[in-house]
Amino acid sequence: MRLKKEREDNAGYRRSTVALSPVALAIAERLQDRLGLGSREAVINAVFERIDSDRYLKYEFLGPEGFRSPPSLAEPEASNHETADHGHAAKATS
Repeated sequence: MRLKKEREDNAGYRRSTVALSPVALAIAERLQDRLGLGSREAVINAVFERIDSDRYLKYEFLGPEGFRSPPSLAEPEASNHETADHGHAAKATS
């Protein structure tokens, strides 16, 4: 297990604990069976990667913000073009 964690850390994986709704859990379990994936974590990764690679899903879930290039792992979390409001720049009013 330690080697797996080390490989994932080296590949850029980050750990997060999430609570799934009953509907999301049922969907994840059906997908896990259908796709033959080993865990719910693998299902969630597959779904997010699919959203990122499908322009229609990306736009539906992320809107225009989803088409910005993702931050590289080397960049600090908040770059100079992002603000403390989770990456949404303040809109100028006129």
